[in-house]
Amino acid sequence: MYAIDFVDRTFSKDLSGTYDLSIQANQHGLAYCIFDRSANIFIVFRKQSFEHLRLQEDLTSQIVNILQKDNTLDLSFHSVRFLGYTRHSTLVPDAFYDRSSMHEYLSFNLSDDADRELFSNHIAPPGLYNVFALRRDLVSVITLHFKKVEFLSQTTSFLRHIVSGQDALATPAVHIGLNTVFFDMACTGNGGLKHYNTFQYESENDLLYYVLYIYKQLGFDTRQVPLYISGELSSKLSYYEILRQYISNTAYAAPQKIPALASGLQQLNLVKFLNLLNIQTCALSAEHTGAEK
Repeated sequence: MYAIDFVDRTFSKDLSGTYDLSIQANQHGLAYCIFDRSANIFIVFRKQSFEHLRLQEDLTSQIVNILQKDNTLDLSFHSVRFLGYTRHSTLVPDAFYDRSSMHEYLSFNLSDDADRELFSNHIAPPGLYNVFALRRDLVSVITLHFKKVEFLSQTTSFLRHIVSGQDALATPAVHIGLNTVFFDMACTGNGGLKHYNTFQYESENDLLYYVLYIYKQLGFDTRQVPLYISGELSSKLSYYEILRQYISNTAYAAPQKIPALASGLQQLNLVKFLNLLNIQTCALSAEHTGAEK
């Protein structure tokens, strides 16, 4: 059933009430991981690939199918967090954020949000709110199954991981998260987030064009400013090779502050699933600081 199925021997369904569940879904499939709060370690990682998806409705029906068949996802967890992949998002500085104005924020890149639910996540630093929209049918399916769930988008997790490194905003750097259909791109330097956007792509040439365009727009030297790659499609060698030809300091992103993996999960390719794994880091940080309560 699963394309990836890592379950550590310490996992016990009887203890699910002490576990945190993080789950994500996109055109590439549904993946989830389970975090043991008492041991401070990931103990389950599973992924189910999707095939023959043509419409957004197909994605929702595939998710429903997995939720109906996977007994582990029927357990009662301490917390559940769902990460959706969407290009319908915008970043709003803290000083200008007003929860009642989320529709107005998104109106710049989403003409009609009638069939979508709006959410926001705080990202500090650099002191921004990520306001985003997810399809209403998707939100309904997840909410009905898990009852109490926190929603995030890949933008939140992607940016939080980037800024988690020491002096991350001070150093000029470019980061890309290679998702299905589109990729996220963020640039740092001079103590702040200089750029964030998503770009639709189909080939290596599309990817290279947008990356080089942003380097040029920001005045970044391709021989000096590093490029860090992550995401599920980061394992596609042709993407890495073409970028490496033009940007000498191209490398895979280093997992930062991600909780440890149990011995049964050691073979997991972390860089492909940084967004999903980083949800737990975001949660622990929020609980510790109280920043999002």
